[in-house]
Amino acid sequence: MSDERCAYCGGERPTTGDHVISKALYPPSKATSKFQRIKVPSCEDCNRSWTDDEPHFRNMLLVSGEPNSAVRELWEGKTQRSFRYEDGARRRRDLAAQMVAVQTPEGLRHQVFPGRDPRVIRVVRKVVRGLCHHHGLLSAIPDGQVWADVQMFAVPPAFLDEMTEAHAEEDVLRYRFGVLDQDEDIHSSWLLTFYERTPFFAIVFRSEAAHERLERGGAG
Repeated sequence: MSDERCAYCGGERPTTGDHVISKALYPPSKATSKFQRIKVPSCEDCNRSWTDDEPHFRNMLLVSGEPNSAVRELWEGKTQRSFRYEDGARRRRDLAAQMVAVQTPEGLRHQVFPGRDPRVIRVVRKVVRGLCHHHGLLSAIPDGQVWADVQMFAVPPAFLDEMTEAHAEEDVLRYRFGVLDQDEDIHSSWLLTFYERTPFFAIVFRSEAAHERLERGGAG
């Protein structure tokens, strides 16, 4: 449509459609699913800008905790095959670089911490930006207008009850969002849980300046 704009930068007449939740996150068994994959209009520059980060995001999430059936299928299938592609050695190195040795009661283990990886958090912000457009909440949202991190706290049930619940295949991504109509700085809050066990919390600000004000206040 001629009046469409890129969901991420607001550019006129976007020429591509972006999968908000990357196809790389879905195992082959989901190929015939009747669940409609979420797509938003996107310019080519925005669409290409996270092409390299999304497979890394998938790899990080696949090794972040106990696997469900979707994780097992992905890891044992196309993820293992991807390590044999031309860029496979680099992707293995990228994943290994995020491994941290941790002493546990069972001995030394190596773990990854998605919240410490800027590429992971960048993809989470991108997903939130795309979902905001998809749900008709706010668009286009610059990357600097979104804050995200691994969820480090329990959300009060009363707060959860006020949020809208949705999913993009329940065993791949479940999410909730709540719009704060009366807040001058914060537009909405988001809870996203990937593969039933890796949760993130995100905030969409009403402007990049509002985000910067909060960051300065927190630093003080």
